[in-house]
Amino acid sequence: MPLTFQPCVMGSWAVVISRALNYYQIDGPELLSRVDIDPAIANQLDTRYRLSRIDRLWRLARNLTGDEAIGLTVARYMRPTSWHALGFAIWASDTLMDCFQRLADNLRMFADHGEMILTVRGGEVEIDHGIRQDLADITLAPEQVDAFIGTCVLTARHIYSPDFSPEEVWLSRPQPEDPTPWQRLFKCPVYFNARRDRILFSTRAMSQPLLTASPELAAQNDALVADYLARLDRSDLVTRLQSLLVQHEPIGHMNIRDVAGHLNLSQRTLQRRLQEKQLCYKQVVDEVRQQQALHWLRLDYLSISEVGYRLGFSNGANFTRAFKRWYGEPPARARRSVKLLSTG
Repeated sequence: MPLTFQPCVMGSWAVVISRALNYYQIDGPELLSRVDIDPAIANQLDTRYRLSRIDRLWRLARNLTGDEAIGLTVARYMRPTSWHALGFAIWASDTLMDCFQRLADNLRMFADHGEMILTVRGGEVEIDHGIRQDLADITLAPEQVDAFIGTCVLTARHIYSPDFSPEEVWLSRPQPEDPTPWQRLFKCPVYFNARRDRILFSTRAMSQPLLTASPELAAQNDALVADYLARLDRSDLVTRLQSLLVQHEPIGHMNIRDVAGHLNLSQRTLQRRLQEKQLCYKQVVDEVRQQQALHWLRLDYLSISEVGYRLGFSNGANFTRAFKRWYGEPPARARRSVKLLSTG
């Protein structure tokens, strides 16, 4: 298979979904087991699950409950501990603006496929949330969108004022059959089928000091979040590098300096982090070429010379020598070998 970025979500998200299912008198842990999630493991700090597995969980929960507003129910079960240190840092923020900027800056701790942008427009602050632009082919279950936006609004209500509401909410999810649950939770005009998910808050409310503010507690948890993200970056670096190489054909044509720039790293930092894994840039390029060679050879519409070009080889002879080193036979013979092409 070709190498692609696999978006992941913090494991505690699954635990919150499980808790919310109790409201419907459904065995949450049993449902988690149906998608191979152990609740005890899911709640551990470093546990992350691929978005595809969480998406299956959402769809199962929606089908079992028959409730199109289940995402809003899940939002009511979110707690500061659900996001670990990030949750405590958010609750200890000085203002709502500080709270949501902290969430935007560290959103990948919760989910690495999303992005959040805060924009001040006169008397309003627009909080825009959606899939990262480089991952436009990813879609989220509507219930997941509801749960995240609902969590944002309920968090603001918890730490600012019980009767606080946004000015407007725009949701990318399809129009529900009965919009009443959304109107009841958000207590403001709600619009559906939007291009991205947006919340509009008043600038005045966003700048008010919070009773839960604690600069010391926020700083302590910011440090824990930074440490978590540093570990995440180290474990995810090779996957991100592999995905970047495949996206920029011919593979290996970028020098390591350009690659480091795409990864928002210095060349020295990239080399150091690869060395920590007993790797170098040339090794990663070679491994990506080896895996992609089989994938592209399966595609009959690509000539062998085109495969070699995509892999970054200057001529067919160099490609053939490399392929024989990887698989013990030339690419033309491998293409004819059903047995070889069914592996990998």
